Amino acid sequence: MDNEVSALKAHIDAIVPTLATKADIEILRAEMHKMSAEGYRWMVASMIGMFLGFGGLYFAANNATRPQQPPPVVVQAPPAQPMPPAQTNQPIVIYLSPPK
Repeated sequence: MDNEVSALKAHIDAIVPTLATKADIEILRAEMHKMSAEGYRWMVASMIGMFLGFGGLYFAANNATRPQQPPPVVVQAPPAQPMPPAQTNQPIVIYLSPPK
């Protein structure tokens, strides 16, 4: 029995220094809180990225299915011709001849 007690005491003496203290638990809690906040940021950033990506896919697919408009018809005017010089108005002359 004395042998079992000393073995148990030796086992406990080996384990006790490795147990976590209150300060160790507080440090662990702070690190876990920090990791949780970083995970939340990554989740929100991923959701925003997915929203923008799917929005871009929607607009690209919508634009691809829209019928393409033909290019506008361009009619070129003939080159301008010089205007002929203005004619002066001649007086109208009426000749009356007697009937026969």
